[in-house]
Amino acid sequence: MSIHRRLNKNYRYRYLLKGKIKSAHIEDDTKKRFEEKISRTSTRIKKLKDTLYELFAKNEELRVLCSELIREKNTISVFDSVLTRTLKVKQNTLTKDILVVQTYFFDILKDLIHNGFIFDNEKYICFTASAGQIRTKKTVFIKEKTFNKYQQSLMCGLTIKKINDHKGVNINKYLAYLALCNSATEKWDEFDIDKSIVVNDMETLVNCTVDFIDDKTYEIETKNMDIPIEHTDGCGMILPRVSKNSMMVRLPWVKGLLVPFPFDKFIREENKKAKKGLYGTVKDIYGKEHDLNAEKIEVIFTKSQFKMWKYYSSWDEYKKFYKKFKCHAGKCNEEESFIKNAKLNYQMLQTLTDITDDELRTISEETRSNIINVGTDRRTMLKILGATETNINKNYVQQALEIYPELLNDTYSKEILKQTKKSMVMSAKAGKISISGKYTFICPDLYAFCEYLIKDDKDPKGLIDDGEVSCFLYNDEEKLDCLRSPHLYREHAVRRNKVNKEMKRWFVTKNLYTSCHDAISKILMFDVDGDKSLVCNDKTIVSVAERNMKGINPLFYNMAKAEAQPVNYETIYEGLKSAYTGGNIGMISNDITKIWNSNNVNLDVIKLLCMENNFTIDYAKTLYKPERPNNKKKIITEYTKSKTPHFFIYAKDKEKINVELANESVVNRLGKLIPNPRIKFSAMNIGEFDYRVLMNKEYAKRDIDNQIIEKYKELDLKKRFMDTRPVDGHYTGDSLFVYKNIREKILDVCDDVEHVVDVLVQFLYEKKKSSYKTTLWSSFGDVIVENIKNNIIKDTKETIILCESCGERIEKDNKNRKYCSECQKSIRLIQKREWDRNNKRNRHNVRHS
Repeated sequence: MSIHRRLNKNYRYRYLLKGKIKSAHIEDDTKKRFEEKISRTSTRIKKLKDTLYELFAKNEELRVLCSELIREKNTISVFDSVLTRTLKVKQNTLTKDILVVQTYFFDILKDLIHNGFIFDNEKYICFTASAGQIRTKKTVFIKEKTFNKYQQSLMCGLTIKKINDHKGVNINKYLAYLALCNSATEKWDEFDIDKSIVVNDMETLVNCTVDFIDDKTYEIETKNMDIPIEHTDGCGMILPRVSKNSMMVRLPWVKGLLVPFPFDKFIREENKKAKKGLYGTVKDIYGKEHDLNAEKIEVIFTKSQFKMWKYYSSWDEYKKFYKKFKCHAGKCNEEESFIKNAKLNYQMLQTLTDITDDELRTISEETRSNIINVGTDRRTMLKILGATETNINKNYVQQALEIYPELLNDTYSKEILKQTKKSMVMSAKAGKISISGKYTFICPDLYAFCEYLIKDDKDPKGLIDDGEVSCFLYNDEEKLDCLRSPHLYREHAVRRNKVNKEMKRWFVTKNLYTSCHDAISKILMFDVDGDKSLVCNDKTIVSVAERNMKGINPLFYNMAKAEAQPVNYETIYEGLKSAYTGGNIGMISNDITKIWNSNNVNLDVIKLLCMENNFTIDYAKTLYKPERPNNKKKIITEYTKSKTPHFFIYAKDKEKINVELANESVVNRLGKLIPNPRIKFSAMNIGEFDYRVLMNKEYAKRDIDNQIIEKYKELDLKKRFMDTRPVDGHYTGDSLFVYKNIREKILDVCDDVEHVVDVLVQFLYEKKKSSYKTTLWSSFGDVIVENIKNNIIKDTKETIILCESCGERIEKDNKNRKYCSECQKSIRLIQKREWDRNNKRNRHNVRHS
């Protein structure tokens, strides 16, 4: 037996013994025997680990990754990105150019970073690790010859030597910036780098009262300060004629948000006011002057977006490399044309500590109604399942339901609804409730930025005053509660919305525009590089938030900065090791949640934990975390030693033994208000389901093809072994790849995809009448949806509707028609009877008055 297997076996044995001692009432001598076994097991584990570490130290050979270890279950999917496009990796294909390695032993990681490893007779070297990968101790390795081929394109002409000649860089920032090319993006073909510049950010001093925390003594002092705020941190501008929507962008070493703003119109109008051409020339970050109109500038990046600006001599040098090495620009998270309502989460809710039961009942009304009405109405069912116009990323089942709602009558749809309803109840009891609120990008007052940049006004007025925001999703003068996740302190920024005529001339998006005179960024702790705010106009929530924010000040502390280091294998390893062991923000967040849900909320302790949380988040970049003074450590421990709150049963799937008893905290009270009725499928307006609509209309009823059926059943049973969940809770396999693989293996049996789908539909819907058809829809959903379109939509796509009462398909011969003829007659008869009753009642009242 290998050392690794023996270690695993002994670990399992030890935890089994511990579990028996904890869970069983056993005699003292029996318990003593168990403890002795645990002790012997621990000694054996220590010896095995020591032997393992000795083997690590002795190894001098280049490590080789065994080919048989690359299996379906550890194949992952990556989205289309600058990296995949640069490497010319086709979508939906398997590539071995990139391997992601998860760290369990740092000695091995060090060896891999220093020396690389061999796989399939190719050498792999350390490439990068994004912020998300750092959290899961994952590192991206790339085939050495592939990296050498595309290095100049991925790094836009920069070399390690050039970076080191400039005294190095913050290692983990360098890795994060290099990882930008691995972000999911689509190619931005319209981008013309010759029509772009990079300018300095807008930074001003904002005077406000803060709770200042000393990161050495942990003392909190409330004082008035002039706080420097970089309002454009991560945000740039793009002309509306180039893009009408805000979007996040990725170029080599460049990331952030671009917001449409007509800076060309600003120049024209300011020059018209001045009656001469004073404005339009600006300096870039290297001091070179640019005439925005003459150079036809379309995109203005800010210095905060250009992460490696100091390693280039000019923007012209960057542009030269960008074109020479055929670099790519990508865009992602483009602003949606329709933004659906969002949900509140427990972090945002738990800080409203004085909310009453009536207020809680009011804000949870929509959620409770949706749970109660599951199965009773077609529209509610479709909404719950995500088959709506607002869902722009529908899966195949949702696409099919939107075209053919009769599918709701199938047992599979009903099974999905049962599971969805169960999830709705769990989520609601965990504080996730539907509200009148929407997530939208946060951005600065770009009119003020143009005053700052183009007019050189270092104290710009802008269009938005202190205490105001501007968001076209809501009405003028409406009060809004602006929120952001993570929400740890009491971070409800209640602001008055301004959407007057002048703002509509300049602000052209649905973003949340914030004032340069407001410290709102310090309350919500946001950057404007793509951060989103949950903007809520629910009157109850706004009222409660306003009440709870009285006397609450932004938290402020001096964040640390790490020094630059030369880029080499040693510093990369040390940087990653520090990041991987830098601390767990989840634990700090849970400690804060414990206090908010305790019977004794201490705001000062929460403030200290919020500070620690933010230092921990930045630890990978700064390599600095404050150390708790002993007196503060004792106080903090006193408030965090309890178990997690009761609602973590629903929020984090905790066992009752591991949570506190339910008290009267906000989210625990909400759990009592959420109903959990048995689902009744009583909707009368769905219509009759015919499984043949899912089949190819050109084919007659199929004979059962047993080869296809058997292969399907075999793969359906095996899929859970392809897509496994290891000990650390992260999927190693990828469901997209699994179902793509299942499709290919079934098509190996029969390459006629229409025949395969018809056979499987007939088998699962008619013969077996299965309630579980996930494999069918995930593997062949595209074909089924196309069949439904061909069978249902035909030439009357916009004119065929389902009767709102009985579900019969009817032709919509006028825009107001909702019912079939029979249902319309019944409804009119009911309305007439109601009208007659009301008339009779009114005449009776007049006679007796």
